[in-house]
Amino acid sequence: MKKNALLLTMLLCCSIMAYSQDFPSYGNPTTEELNLKECPFDKEANAVILLDEAESNYNDNYNLITRRHIRIKILKEKGFDAANVSISFYSKDDFENIFRLEAMIINVDAQGNMVSEKLSNKSFYKKKDNERYSNMIFTFPNVKVGSIIEYKYESFMKHYGGLRDWYFQDYLPVMHNKYMLNVVPHLEFTYRVVKAADMPVVVNPDPGNAKVYFEMNNVPGLDDEPYMDAREDYLQKVLFQVSGFNRGDGFGKKDYMTTWDEVIKELLGDKNFGTQLTKNIPGTKEVIDAVKKLPTEEEKMKAVYNYVRSTMHWNGMYSKYASEGVKDPWGKQQGNSGEINIILNNLLQEAGLEVYPVLVSERFHGKVNVDYPFIDQFNSVFACVTINGKKYYLDATDKETPALITPNDILNTTGLIIDKKEGGLVNIINDDMEYSDYMNGQMKLNDSAVFSGNLYIKSEGYSKVRKSGEYNQAGKEKYLDKYYRKDGVMISDFQFLNLNNDTLPAEQKFNFSTTLSSGGEYIYLPMNLFFGFEKNPFISNTRFSNVNFGYKRKINTYASVALPAGYAVDALPKAIKLSTPDKDIVFSRSVVYDKETHSLVCMFLINFTKSLYTADEYFVLKEAYKKMFEYLKEPVVLKKK
Repeated sequence: MKKNALLLTMLLCCSIMAYSQDFPSYGNPTTEELNLKECPFDKEANAVILLDEAESNYNDNYNLITRRHIRIKILKEKGFDAANVSISFYSKDDFENIFRLEAMIINVDAQGNMVSEKLSNKSFYKKKDNERYSNMIFTFPNVKVGSIIEYKYESFMKHYGGLRDWYFQDYLPVMHNKYMLNVVPHLEFTYRVVKAADMPVVVNPDPGNAKVYFEMNNVPGLDDEPYMDAREDYLQKVLFQVSGFNRGDGFGKKDYMTTWDEVIKELLGDKNFGTQLTKNIPGTKEVIDAVKKLPTEEEKMKAVYNYVRSTMHWNGMYSKYASEGVKDPWGKQQGNSGEINIILNNLLQEAGLEVYPVLVSERFHGKVNVDYPFIDQFNSVFACVTINGKKYYLDATDKETPALITPNDILNTTGLIIDKKEGGLVNIINDDMEYSDYMNGQMKLNDSAVFSGNLYIKSEGYSKVRKSGEYNQAGKEKYLDKYYRKDGVMISDFQFLNLNNDTLPAEQKFNFSTTLSSGGEYIYLPMNLFFGFEKNPFISNTRFSNVNFGYKRKINTYASVALPAGYAVDALPKAIKLSTPDKDIVFSRSVVYDKETHSLVCMFLINFTKSLYTADEYFVLKEAYKKMFEYLKEPVVLKKK
C-alpha cells in the first residue's frame, strides 16, 4: 500500500491559550450509533471505534495537557476484548500522569430505552510495566453485542517534549478521528502526515491562533500480518518533532536537527551520548591489553563483544542514550541498550578498532524515512565496526547472534552512523549470509504403519542463530515440542551440538517414531514431517504491508525410506520444479522408487533468494506458497500386496 507524506512547518508565537471545553458528546451517543449493526466500510469487523477525539494544550507553566475521548461499539461476541482497556503513560520521574478518568457502558433495554452504567473509581487501577512506563487498566462490565463503551481522560506531562505522534488508524476500524494541537509559544514544530494515497485527510493549520487540526474518517482497521516489518509503518498517522525555538530576546532562532548532519552534531554534543563516547570504562585495562595481543581484528572484535555481552545484563529498555552514563551501569553490570552498546563502542575503540555508534530502528520499531531527519525514527544504538571495508553491526544485549553476523532485527533497515567525518545514513543488508538447513534421514516403515528412523540436521547462518537462541531460551523439552513432537511423533536420543560455538554450524541428531494414518489396505507416507512448513502463512486475499523475511533461505533434504515387504507403491508424487517468474523462489521435489531395495529416495529443495517483497508483489508470493504447500502435502500412497 503506497503512502503519501505531507510535511508542514509552523512557527507559532502567541499568548497562552485557554483550555478547550470538555467533550459535549461524552455519554450522548447518537441514534444512528445506538442502532448501528455493522461497520459500514468493514462488514466483518467485530467492533468499531465510533469516535476518537483529542486536544493537546498547555497551562501557565507550559505543561502539556491532552484530553481524549474514545467511543466504541461492540458488533459481535468476538469484539468483547475491546472492553478491556489499557492506557499507557510515561511514569518515570512523574513525567506523565493520568487524571479525570471516566468511563461508562451504554446498552439498550427490551423497551428500547438507553441504559448507561458509569464505572466507579475502584474499577481503575495502575500497573507498572517497567521503570519507565505504567498503564491505567479497567474492564467494562455487562458487555454484550450492541453495547457502546466510552471513556475520557486527561494526560498531564511536564513539558511538550513528551508530545506523541497521533494515529488515525487502529486494530479496529475507525469511523471518526479528530485531533487538535495547540502549540506552546516560541516552539517550532515540524509535522508530517503519513497516509495511503487513497485515504483523504483534513489538515487545517491556524498560525494566527497557534493551532493545527487533523481529521480522518472511515479508516479501516489494520491487524498484524505474517512477516510484517512493523505495524506502525503502515498506520495512517501524523508525526511530530520540535525543529526550532525562537528565543524572543533579539538573539534569533535556534534550529534543532533539520538535516542528518545536524542530528549527528546534536548527538555528539549531548551529555548522554557524545560525551559518554570519551569515557573510560573502569577495571577493563587488563582485558583490553590482552585483546590487543590477538592476531586479527576479527578476533579482537569478537573478544570485546563477548566480554561486554557476558558481563552486562540488559534491563529490557530500548534507548539511544546512556541516561545513567557508562560508569554506573558498568559497575552495576546492568543498563539499557544505549548504555550497554556505548560501553561496547568505547571498549572496541580502546582495543584499536575502527568503530562508530550507529542509531538503528529495529524491524518492530518501523522504517526510517531518510527524507526527514527525525531522531525518534530510531529506537536504539549499536556499535558499527569496519574491518577491511566490511561493516559489522554489534548489539551486546543480544546473547545469541555472533559478532560476524548482522542481527536479524536490523536486516533490510536504515541506520545512522554518528561521526563527524564518517557519519551518515547506511543501508543495513547482509546478502552474504542466509538461513540454511540441510537434513539427512535414514528411515523405515513397517507393516503396522510405524514410521521411524534417525535424522541429522545441519543449520548455518540465521538458522543456527534462531534455533540456538530458541533452544537456550526455551530449554530442551519446549524446543522439542515446538519443532519435532507433533502429531504423535516420539523423539529419543536427541543431541544439539555446537550450540554455543560461533564458528561451527549447529547440528541436531535424534531418533524418531510415529504411527502413520492408514485406511484399509493403504498407508499414507507424508513428505513434510520435519520441514517446518506445516501451515501456509499467506492465505489472505489482501495485504497492506511488505513481506520481510529478513534473510534468504535454503532448505535441502535427502532421505531414504525402507518400505514394508507387504506393501507396494500405489501412488508416487511426480518430480516437480516450481519457480517464480524472477526465479527468486525455487521449489523442487524428487521421489524415486528403487525396486531392488524396495525403498524410496526423496530429495527436496526450497530456495528463497530474495528476503523482501513489497505489498504489490504479494500475490506472486501467495500463489507460489499455495502451490508449494499443495506439493508438500502430497503423500506417497502404499497399498497392501
